[in-house]
Amino acid sequence: GDEGAAALAPALGNMTQLQTLDLRGSTIGAQGASALASALGNMTQLQTLDLDENQIGDEGAAALAPALGNMTQLQTLNLECNEIGAEGAAALAPALGNMTQLQKLNLYWNEIGDEGATALAPALENMTQLQELHLGQNPIGAEGATALAPALGNMTQLQALNLRYNQIGAEGAAALAPALGNMTQLQWLGLSSNQIGDDGAAALAPALGNMTQLQ
Repeated sequence: GDEGAAALAPALGNMTQLQTLDLRGSTIGAQGASALASALGNMTQLQTLDLDENQIGDEGAAALAPALGNMTQLQTLNLECNEIGAEGAAALAPALGNMTQLQKLNLYWNEIGDEGATALAPALENMTQLQELHLGQNPIGAEGATALAPALGNMTQLQALNLRYNQIGAEGAAALAPALGNMTQLQWLGLSSNQIGDDGAAALAPALGNMTQLQ
């Protein structure tokens, strides 16, 4: 919890060579995230940060953002299931824009929505080395999908894209199609439960035809 995170923070602050930090399922909220932020700011060699299934929310995401901005060597960032909304996504965006070495970004099961997706898009555009992107279960609609499309179009190394359980619809699918057509290395694509319909499927078909590595 928050009290435990605060107790750990001073010790973690000395671990400047740490490469992996796993704090999954630790019921860390905004207060705990704030306490950890100063320690994380010292971990410039960190390659994996896993905060899955906590409760950091928008306030915690904003507190963590400056520290995350220093982690230019980070390869995996897991913020799944953390109650992060549009405000938190916007706070994270500048930090994510510095992570040009990131290979896996997991924001599954948050609340970023169209506004948050739009805020993240410019940062994602810099992540040309990304291999996995998880944005499922985030109430992203057609507007958010359209905003994400240019960034996704740059991710030619992407191997897994998870957009399940959103609300992109036929319009969003059509907006994504040209970007998806560039993802010739993609092995896994999750678009289920998005109300795509026949028109959306037809728009996606040419792009899917380029994905010869899809499994």
